[in-house]
Amino acid sequence: MPERRTIGQILMSFGRISEEDVERALEYQRDHGGYFGEALLACGFVSQDELEWGLASQFDLPYIFPDADSIDPEAASLVSPEWALAHLTLPIMRTDEVLTVVVDSPIKTAAVDELQARTDLRIELALASAGKIRELIRQVFARATAAEEDQRPVPTRLADAFGKALEAASNRFGISTRGHRSWVWWDDSGTIRRRPLDGMWEADLGQLLRPDPREQVVGQVRAAWEGELNREGMITPVEVRYLADESGHEYLFRPLQEASRLQERFPPPSPGVMSEIRMLARSGSARFVVTTEPGDLGHEILPHLPTLLLDPSWRSIYINAEEQDAAHEAFSLQMPKDPQQWASELETLRAFHFDVVTVDLTGNQADWAGSALDVASVAFLLWPMDEDRRPAYDAGIRWELHIAAKEGDALEWTLEPLQG
Repeated sequence: MPERRTIGQILMSFGRISEEDVERALEYQRDHGGYFGEALLACGFVSQDELEWGLASQFDLPYIFPDADSIDPEAASLVSPEWALAHLTLPIMRTDEVLTVVVDSPIKTAAVDELQARTDLRIELALASAGKIRELIRQVFARATAAEEDQRPVPTRLADAFGKALEAASNRFGISTRGHRSWVWWDDSGTIRRRPLDGMWEADLGQLLRPDPREQVVGQVRAAWEGELNREGMITPVEVRYLADESGHEYLFRPLQEASRLQERFPPPSPGVMSEIRMLARSGSARFVVTTEPGDLGHEILPHLPTLLLDPSWRSIYINAEEQDAAHEAFSLQMPKDPQQWASELETLRAFHFDVVTVDLTGNQADWAGSALDVASVAFLLWPMDEDRRPAYDAGIRWELHIAAKEGDALEWTLEPLQG
């Protein structure tokens, strides 16, 4: 068998780098460590796409640019969205004996071995960029959810549909009618969800929205106003717009909630990161270590993460051991000064069944991390950058959300699997 060429030899053979570039990259690698390909990137000799193409050539793998329409749904359904995101690995085609899997690295043997053992199929790899695979995972699983919804066109109550829209932190949702048909829709991180409405929706809307929309639109073809949606005591201010003609009418609702004001103070993550966090939250796997640069940013932003990232109507509690300046901005509980009492205090909170908990505690994390996670199914634990992540991993946390302050009040958000 011929000896496998190095990534440097491959890129040199295609004229992308020179021998001088190789020497400078090797010198960088000696000083900073890491892989040779990472040194090439750091020195600016190649782009990320060129490096990934070179890796594919080195391992004799196809370098692909897949789109969601070309993915075999049966193959993708072999894994959960959480597993796919955690491993950046997605099955894209299946035959009787072979499963084709797209990965971002040709040396991801653990994930591939797990798939092979689970399916008893021969695995063939294809390579794509990490960003492309993330986007592909979001699109494939969002499309699968939409397809499931289309197969169950059961009329729904308006209150239930509005609840789903607000739980998805939708920035716009509405009601459409054409003749005798009526349906509700909402924007779920770029995917439009739709549900047919039952015959009582107009009466329900009058109960849910104040002022009563029927008083605002009578005799009108266009109207706009601000109101409040009241879902069993949970108030959401909304902007309402209305259009009508002889064939039907449209309502458009845009929440005017705390998240809008908070987003001016804390710019939110990209739609991709936001979509992944919400996907994990809906699946029940949303347990995060939160690290920040600078460290003080964590104390400021942590209590607001449920509002910024999820539905503000989710019941959340902020737990801190010292009187933090942000404690008065969220429903919060200050723990006793004696850390020996923390476990019993956290145990007491379990009975309240909160949706989200944000935790800003110090000391030996192994003593309280597990108890804190029992408070709610969605948890954000502030973790110092220089602290060992092992206690978090041992407690069952599998994701790290990193937030870094940039110039001009911008924030950079990254979501990565937590390394044990």
